[in-house]
Amino acid sequence: MTERSLPPGPTHDRVYRRIVRRETNASRSGAVVVAMLVTLVLAAAAVFAAALVFLDQRALGVDPRAVVDAAARAPRGLDATVVVGIAAIVALVGLVFLAQGLLPQRRPRHAMSSSRLAVVVDDEVLASAAARAARSATRLGPDAAVGTVGRRTVDVVLRPPAGADVPAVAATDAVTAEFAAIDAQPGVTARVRVQPTGRVDG
Repeated sequence: MTERSLPPGPTHDRVYRRIVRRETNASRSGAVVVAMLVTLVLAAAAVFAAALVFLDQRALGVDPRAVVDAAARAPRGLDATVVVGIAAIVALVGLVFLAQGLLPQRRPRHAMSSSRLAVVVDDEVLASAAARAARSATRLGPDAAVGTVGRRTVDVVLRPPAGADVPAVAATDAVTAEFAAIDAQPGVTARVRVQPTGRVDG
């Protein structure tokens, strides 16, 4: 769990939002570095080839103009399936970089509402809180409830002993009340499921 404290005010609100956003979204620096390196390599190769053409020189005995002409003629000598496959791979790589730049890369964390602190909690902690609330409402053992937290939902699976009657509604209400007190942002909806086949302890 991450906490940062600032005096209340407009500056607090801006810093709060920035901290929460940074802690709940993964950095895109890796994808940006890779994209920039690829761009720099291609740009350097283009400038180098243009300089060779301008100076009427060869690189390692290869004429850049002959390479460009061969690349331009290559698609005509290839099978259409190969050309389409290469184009699809290039398009897929471009879409991956575009998605990395546009789509949010969320970390498994939720923010908690606070007027003085920027509080970010790992989803594993919230899942444990949900399982504990469900166990308290149903009086099950420590291994009889498993919680998982998604972006907008918290799911709890109850595994009662064979023959035990478990009040799933009470467990759902307990988990809902727990998360209402936590006030996780964005808000989550509680779902409790009881396994039809009970555990046989002992």
